[in-house]
Amino acid sequence: MSDLFDFFKENESKLHELPSEQVWERLEQKLERRKQRPRRGIRFLQLGQVALVLVFLLITAVLVYYFVRHT
Repeated sequence: MSDLFDFFKENESKLHELPSEQVWERLEQKLERRKQRPRRGIRFLQLGQVALVLVFLLITAVLVYYFVRHT
């Protein structure tokens, strides 16, 4: 256990290092590109789920109507 403590004590200065300005700029550019990208896949998926629920409700309503009418 003391070896681990010694390791952290010896390398403590590395924990406080700050990345260079170039690294921050590249990170910000990547984040901006991600924000600007349209998310058509997710919208399509949501639309598909809504359509699936509506079809399910329609089929359920038809089946209920059929069994109530013929029983």
